[in-house]
Amino acid sequence: MTVSIKRWEPENVIFWLSRGRGIARRNLWLSIFSLHLNFNIWMMWSMVVVNLPAVGFLISGQQQFLLVSIPPLVGALMRLIYSWIWSWVGGGLWLGLSTLLLLLPAWGVGRVVQDISSPFWQLLLVAGLCGIGGGASASHLSNTSFFFPKSEKGLAMGLNAGLGNLGVSVAQLLIPLCILYPLFGARAGEPQVWGRGGEVHFVWLQNAAYIWLPLVVLIALACLLYAHDLPKLRITPRDQLDAMRDAHTWYICLLYMGSYGTFLGFSAAFPLLARAMFPLVDASPYLFVGPMVCALSRPLGGWMGDRIGGGIATVASNLLMALGTVGVYLSLPSAASGGSFWLFLAMFQLIFFAAGVGNGSSYQLAPKVFLIQAGRDAQRDGESLAQTYARGGRRGASAMNVSSVMAAFGGFVIPKAFGSALSWFGSFLPAFAMFFLFYLLCCAVAWWQYSRTGAAMRC
Repeated sequence: MTVSIKRWEPENVIFWLSRGRGIARRNLWLSIFSLHLNFNIWMMWSMVVVNLPAVGFLISGQQQFLLVSIPPLVGALMRLIYSWIWSWVGGGLWLGLSTLLLLLPAWGVGRVVQDISSPFWQLLLVAGLCGIGGGASASHLSNTSFFFPKSEKGLAMGLNAGLGNLGVSVAQLLIPLCILYPLFGARAGEPQVWGRGGEVHFVWLQNAAYIWLPLVVLIALACLLYAHDLPKLRITPRDQLDAMRDAHTWYICLLYMGSYGTFLGFSAAFPLLARAMFPLVDASPYLFVGPMVCALSRPLGGWMGDRIGGGIATVASNLLMALGTVGVYLSLPSAASGGSFWLFLAMFQLIFFAAGVGNGSSYQLAPKVFLIQAGRDAQRDGESLAQTYARGGRRGASAMNVSSVMAAFGGFVIPKAFGSALSWFGSFLPAFAMFFLFYLLCCAVAWWQYSRTGAAMRC
């Protein structure tokens, strides 16, 4: 089972160089692999839903947007539990146990998609099970933050989240390929007839879920055998409530929701949005690109936060997302033109890139802001360095957990906003206008609180 550590002092240079760095890096990579798999499971549902009508499921466009909005919603709710339970169970042990839970959605989705007579409530149920994978970030990133000194937190969490988030892109790349072949033979079930327009062929839609089953077992065992448990922190819901009383928790929540919510929401909604706006264009070869760009740019955001300041990088990322939203608006079909798919695709890549930078830069604000705050309080109260680090780290972890929970709701809001805009106005334009104004609000908050010269928490 996992190894328990009784003493951990990453800010002690001798301890860090002689022992700490190697242990921290091992746990970082185990967390990356586990988080990557959680994102594979979390977002595979969006690729399944886009194929359901073609294999015979009778669901409307609005129902499809509802189905892809459920996993982010459940993921956000799961983070309420994941955000503190890891600190009681142990970070390493929870890595293994939470990974094993992914067997439920992988098995459930594989079973349900084989029966086109499955009622809509069953589709909603398995969509909710996929949300289990959404809880992982709340525990993985908080646990990882305690392994590294303040000077390396941004890059470490950027790598953890960025390569973990890459699971969305990998799922969107692999699933369209793996459903074309009988990878698991007759035991996995019969093929379905896929038809759209004049194109008809067999698919094995259950493969979208079953391909993850062996990886879940392998990665869970690796975490259980080789991960480490740091001294128990015992974060409780009360700590979360205490963090919620601090205004900086809500500023960081807003900023992280703007970037991370964008990543989740557009990753889930983009396949349906592209098909709705450009029905004559096959967008499936490009679906994985945006999430991949976002995931790979997240470590850049963490690095920029360490070097030039999280506030400055967050302002820049939100400006780019606002500009990208305007570009998407200009690319859409209208009464006067058929729109431009390639401009549409390019602007979404810009939004995904900026969201990745914002993910890394805004999330690493939490531990830094609260360590600065704890240091100022320590000068007044006469605390030791160890006490200050523990108090600031605890409050920062609680704030990160709250931010992670709230940001995941963005993954629900974006697909739901598109579905509601389509239902109420017959157009997606009101949803894009709302996103544009929200990005401008995030720019203003990041500049005023964390990047302007006179900001109290400039970092």
